[in-house]
Amino acid sequence: MNETKPIIELLPPLSRRCKIIVTLLRIAFTLVPILLGIWFGVEFGWLYGLLLWIVAIFAGLIILSKLKLAYVPLNQHELSHSAMAILKWYAAKELCDEYTPSNQKFSEARR
Repeated sequence: MNETKPIIELLPPLSRRCKIIVTLLRIAFTLVPILLGIWFGVEFGWLYGLLLWIVAIFAGLIILSKLKLAYVPLNQHELSHSAMAILKWYAAKELCDEYTPSNQKFSEARR
């Protein structure tokens, strides 16, 4: 009856520099497959460009899923996250060191 609900951690607040990094990463995840597809299509034919574009999209999605598994908190893996949210978690934990987990504060307070 007295169940404890899991704590949902909010996205960490990012500094201006980190927001710029996240935006650049999102642009890269969006534009690189398009530019590769266009370049390959012009160079080798439209069908090859389309196929490379599809492969590049799948590669980007695989990278985003790996980032989600590595950097989004464990109790939030079942929730759906946008690419921007995954990249914010990644930037906060890895690139900017602005992340302090709230679970540690909660577990210390319960003791």
